[in-house]
Amino acid sequence: MEPLAVTLYPLESTQPTRNKTPNETTWSSEHTDDHTYFLVSLVICSLGLAGNGLLIWFLIFCIKRKPFTIYILHLAIADFMVLLCSSIMQLVNTFHIYNMSLERYAILFMIFGYNTGLHLLTAISVERCLSVLYPIWYQCQRPKHQSAVACMLLWALSVLVSGLENFFCILEVKPQFPECRYVYIFSCILTFLVFVPFMIFSNLILFIQVCCNLKPRQPTKLYVIIMTTVILFLVFAMPMKVLLIIGYYSSSLDDSVWDSLPYLNMLSTINCSINPIVYFVVGSLRRKRSRKSLKEALQKVFEEKPVVASRENVTQLSLLS
Repeated sequence: MEPLAVTLYPLESTQPTRNKTPNETTWSSEHTDDHTYFLVSLVICSLGLAGNGLLIWFLIFCIKRKPFTIYILHLAIADFMVLLCSSIMQLVNTFHIYNMSLERYAILFMIFGYNTGLHLLTAISVERCLSVLYPIWYQCQRPKHQSAVACMLLWALSVLVSGLENFFCILEVKPQFPECRYVYIFSCILTFLVFVPFMIFSNLILFIQVCCNLKPRQPTKLYVIIMTTVILFLVFAMPMKVLLIIGYYSSSLDDSVWDSLPYLNMLSTINCSINPIVYFVVGSLRRKRSRKSLKEALQKVFEEKPVVASRENVTQLSLLS
């Protein structure tokens, strides 16, 4: 179950005994101060769109293409998509624009971007974890186009998951059963039993690596970026997904819980907006004496220096040669 989907399309048939369903929670003045919420949300989305747009431009035209920057580029595109669709939905709901096609496409691409961001963050974490555990493989045997291929596969997986959710559960006024339930079970398994555990486990290894600092010449800023981005995603973006999934299968939640949906959506947009700021701040660390441009800060944070190998790894490398 995805952000904002159930706020527009009723699922009354799923929980007939429930006093209020998540789809009955809207962006109206019944639950939030319309003007304050709209203005704050629109400011967050606008800043996020500007930041991610600038980041995309730098990564395409100003920064040398590397495995890690390919992932970051695709992540920025996914975040940009979520923010753009969220802005559209805010405008549609605030000004009461009745355009069902626009709403459906906005929801579809918002879910698409959200899923892709989750998948990409997991791929980034796992790849950097492998570079720590198997540095020789990463330097010598890693396929040249692995990042690009992985991104394409993850986008394709997001198309599949988002398409199934929209076709069976969201685009229909009354979701198709049992297909809709199977789709959400598949989505839950994919999210909470595959991607999130891999993401957390990989970042624990990176955290140990940064704390131990056994190889000081490695680009630790890169690890800090990954861990910070993942933590922000788990704190700001995941609560929305967790609440909606619990609400889908539970009828015991208090009505006030659903009143928090708009604010959880705002947290999700904050997560999409804050990543470019994190990159710039981390890239600017330890540079108090001189002011660095945005381009220089991003180049610094995204640089990937060779891993310093131990004697055992050097021996393995010579054997591979």
